[in-house]
Amino acid sequence: TTTTPTQSPSATPEPTPEPVYIEAPLTGVQYLEGTNPSLALPAISAKIDNTSNGRPQLALNDADVVYVTRVEAGLTRLLAVWQSRVPEAIGPVRSVRPVDASIINPYQGVFVYSGGQAPFKAAAKKTGLVMSDEDTENGKDTYYREKSRVAPWNLYFRASKLQSVNTQQPAPSPSFEFSAVPSAVALGTPVTGLEVKYPQLRSTWELGTATFPWGSAEEPAWLRTMDGKVHVQEDGERVVAKNVVVMEVTHDLSFVDPKYGAIPKAKLVDNSGIAHIFSDGYYVKATWSKKAIDAPILLTLDSGESVKLAVGNTWVEMMD
Repeated sequence: TTTTPTQSPSATPEPTPEPVYIEAPLTGVQYLEGTNPSLALPAISAKIDNTSNGRPQLALNDADVVYVTRVEAGLTRLLAVWQSRVPEAIGPVRSVRPVDASIINPYQGVFVYSGGQAPFKAAAKKTGLVMSDEDTENGKDTYYREKSRVAPWNLYFRASKLQSVNTQQPAPSPSFEFSAVPSAVALGTPVTGLEVKYPQLRSTWELGTATFPWGSAEEPAWLRTMDGKVHVQEDGERVVAKNVVVMEVTHDLSFVDPKYGAIPKAKLVDNSGIAHIFSDGYYVKATWSKKAIDAPILLTLDSGESVKLAVGNTWVEMMD
């Protein structure tokens, strides 16, 4: 007798699972799920010096959002927010100012600063963010004095460590909206640069190209100059941004310091004004608004639709 071998049914190949991408809340950059654990962690906001003694600063290009705000004597200071790309260290960290609470509140997370006037510190603490300064971090190995710099421009914080040990704080909610075709490109006009004049300095952005950490090819970028000098980080890289948002604001000058004079506070809460949006070499005019201290700053077109920024980091310049 002969037997015929039984044929085993052919195995059905398992379908290849579709890749899942997670969007960084403050930049709109898409990351393959599991490749960027920082996206589930809190934001680190910090008050960063912007005087000639404080430059060059650390890791500004890693920040998702950087705010340029007026301080006393016509100078400016930076309030940078890191979340999707948190560097090992940030600095130099300086003291809190009155506008800070209304900027940091929607981001939650951790606020890094170095002292300040009692009412300004109280307002920041009232936001519910984790307050992080030399007193709170004493003995935790999360800050240090950089020996190559002189005080008070030598206070650095270990940002990635601060992010990893404050997991009780939530990741931030999205603030701005993003699109592969930003509103300025779709609706605006081409421009090659812009300049923002503050009482004691000029902030200039020129159109160029840069390679960002989230991409491999060069793409349009705004390149920053301050008072005629190229603005670079401590590592020598030029400061760049995918978007520059210029907000026209009015300032409350009622708080007068006996030594430094009036300390400006941009009037953001329950207020609105003109916004100038620059993305990928294009410009469009819009409106900014902020309903409450814990609400984000919203950018709206004349049509009533939300402004879509280019995917990537954003600098916000608050000018008179």
